[in-house]
Amino acid sequence: MKALILSGGFGVRLREIIHGRPKHLIPINGQPFLRHLIKMLKKRNINEVILAVGYLAPRIIDEFTQDDEGIKIKFSEANRPLGTAGSLKKAEKYFNDDFIVINGDTYLDIDYSKLLSEHKKSQALITIVATAKHKNKGGIILAKNNNVIKFISDPQAKTPVNSFRNAGIYVMSPKIFKYIPQYYRVSLEKNTIPKLLTNKKLIKLFPVNQEFIDIGSPEEHQKAIKKLE
Repeated sequence: MKALILSGGFGVRLREIIHGRPKHLIPINGQPFLRHLIKMLKKRNINEVILAVGYLAPRIIDEFTQDDEGIKIKFSEANRPLGTAGSLKKAEKYFNDDFIVINGDTYLDIDYSKLLSEHKKSQALITIVATAKHKNKGGIILAKNNNVIKFISDPQAKTPVNSFRNAGIYVMSPKIFKYIPQYYRVSLEKNTIPKLLTNKKLIKLFPVNQEFIDIGSPEEHQKAIKKLE
């Protein structure tokens, strides 16, 4: 299994903690967050990771070697902000089969083999991992029979009954690349997914009954310290 980790964000809310480091290298119990994430993915049978890097990319590249953590690591480097979908498009050359995409500030230990298998059986363009455990973070998803019918990127929007929250983890068909323009700054959450739903493309839900760790704020960073060894 291959996974793309989106690791190009600025980490504005963590500025006082990261002190000039990429937010994805924020220390959690003595190790950068990305190391915790990659170790978990290795345990879950992912054997190759592509890190989509941008802001302070050399710091992340220097942190990892090609065979670090016993997993093959490659880099897709953007020289300007491209957004989540734009960074995905930049990494197109690495994928010719269904693959996993993970926001680089998200940690969720689930059965990734089952996730990929369910996605392949459905023949969906995208499968989104989602949970009902969170009430105020992650985009809001409405689904019927695990078919996504609405996606609201604003986590503070009014939450409909029986909705789910986006955990920042996806499986994607390589067909996704033809729906993302090259060289543009594009958001997966704000632009690509809503447009695909408008055009009646099949997007599936993979529900999980657990919370995800998100290190995007000082409060969540403290929670991560308590949960990750």
